[in-house]
Amino acid sequence: MGRGLGVGEGLVAVAVAVAVAVAVAVAVGVNVAVAVAVGVNVAVAVAVGVNVAVGVAVGLTVGVGDGQLPIPSTVTV
Repeated sequence: MGRGLGVGEGLVAVAVAVAVAVAVAVAVGVNVAVAVAVGVNVAVAVAVGVNVAVGVAVGLTVGVGDGQLPIPSTVTV
């Protein structure tokens, strides 16, 4: 018959289990933090892209309205 764990061995086993649980929690926390950071970066990139697209659209609209687009005034044949 095997003997039960002594108090010291039991505490070591608990300490190891807690350490593993903490390590897993930290790893998951880091992954979540990275995912949030990536998500924020993507959101910022999308927002910047939308702003650039709006800026280009406004620029084209203003250019057309002001007649600033490089449209040749004469056509040579």
